[in-house]
Amino acid sequence: MRTVRTRSGVACLVGAMVLLFPFAPVMAGSRDDHNRPVDVTFTKWGVTAPPLPAPQPPFGLLEGFAGDGPVGSYVGEVLWRQASLNGHVVGLTAMYEVVDGDRSFTALIRGGSNPAGLGLLDGVILAGWRTGARVQVVFQRHLASEGGCAKAPAGKTCFEGTIYVGHAPRP
Repeated sequence: MRTVRTRSGVACLVGAMVLLFPFAPVMAGSRDDHNRPVDVTFTKWGVTAPPLPAPQPPFGLLEGFAGDGPVGSYVGEVLWRQASLNGHVVGLTAMYEVVDGDRSFTALIRGGSNPAGLGLLDGVILAGWRTGARVQVVFQRHLASEGGCAKAPAGKTCFEGTIYVGHAPRP
């Protein structure tokens, strides 16, 4: 009799574990969904620098849109720009701001671009949604003479890209 009770207890325990395990990954996934990496697409183009007393020289002020947002949902500013002596790369430090309700953020990024207009930058969100999260930016320049970008002003050289936003840092 004792053997039957032990087996029944083990069977109940195994049955309970089998029922609970399929739900464990679902519950863990739903808890972390709000912190999954996010891709934010953007289109940007240069704008005229503001008059003095704005900081000079302005290397580049940018406006555009993020995702399907309106013009102004993306703004950027090139804080530092330096071409290499051989002209093969341009070093950049920039500030990108995405305005999207409770997912708005400002990121400081650094990297560069090549003569073909491919840009690669890495940085961190300094203010807003996911402060402290790492970001990586990839963009491609499209010359106005080549037709520019869809939804960008006609006759403007523009850039299309993606901001890859990583996990929010743990508190």
